[in-house]
Amino acid sequence: MSRYPYSGIGKMEFALIDIGGGMRDAFGAGVLDYLMDRHIDISTCIGVSAGASNLATYIAGQRGRIRKFYEVYPNRREYMGLWQFIRYGSLLNMKYIYETISFPDGEDPFGIEAYAASHKDLTIVATDALTGNPVYFPKSSLRPFDMRAMEASCTIPVLCRPTIIDGHPYYDGGISDPIPFRKAFEKGADKAIVIITKRKDDFRDPERDRRPARLLSRKYPEAARALSSRADTYNRQLRELIDLEKEGKALIVAPDDTCGVTTTKHRTDDVIRLYTKGYEQGKAIEDFIS
Repeated sequence: MSRYPYSGIGKMEFALIDIGGGMRDAFGAGVLDYLMDRHIDISTCIGVSAGASNLATYIAGQRGRIRKFYEVYPNRREYMGLWQFIRYGSLLNMKYIYETISFPDGEDPFGIEAYAASHKDLTIVATDALTGNPVYFPKSSLRPFDMRAMEASCTIPVLCRPTIIDGHPYYDGGISDPIPFRKAFEKGADKAIVIITKRKDDFRDPERDRRPARLLSRKYPEAARALSSRADTYNRQLRELIDLEKEGKALIVAPDDTCGVTTTKHRTDDVIRLYTKGYEQGKAIEDFIS
């Protein structure tokens, strides 16, 4: 029997989760553009890392905007790269992404008014750098001229300095709760739709996190502890999610290939191919909820 049974009473409630993955989440951008094109409205949204940015824009109804953050803006020196890391100590220039581009007076403003007015809800997952525990920022944490909660969720440890909110440091939500389907059920969802930006049989290798965890431990030992066990957390959650999918309680939307795109590697042609895969996979969500 499922640990997350559907009561069978009332309307079926779905949750939409995008777990991010840096530049790989061009796949998620394609999925969400499909949903907007088909006017598919899922009210409960939970975003991790780049997935939080994707879902916020989905809630704001800005079809096509997400794609530019994978296909266009990353090619600028101001956005990301070694130059940013040398100059500012962060691979990603969060101020450029979430202020210069996205503020109401920016080049490509995030639709904060439409976002706030939407009935859709968003939970943004970040990691407390001092405790290593997940933090769940509410929808209302995003305001005009303040997108720090979204920035915090996307802050890659070691490659980026922590995001500071009210004097407190935060890192990427993928460290502590990489596939937050449990949060979806806690919020009342009967079924979870989870966008994963790798093949769904691609489990995480613990070796990937050991060196970054050692570096992070010098200043944030608890965040380093969470990072060192991230593979175990991700792999356990993925196995549970696969079981839920077999029971009909979840849908995993994942690419069959990442087209050479990684967290930071982003050849434009590869990004477009991955986005297209996501758009094509959007049909699976339409079928699942119908």
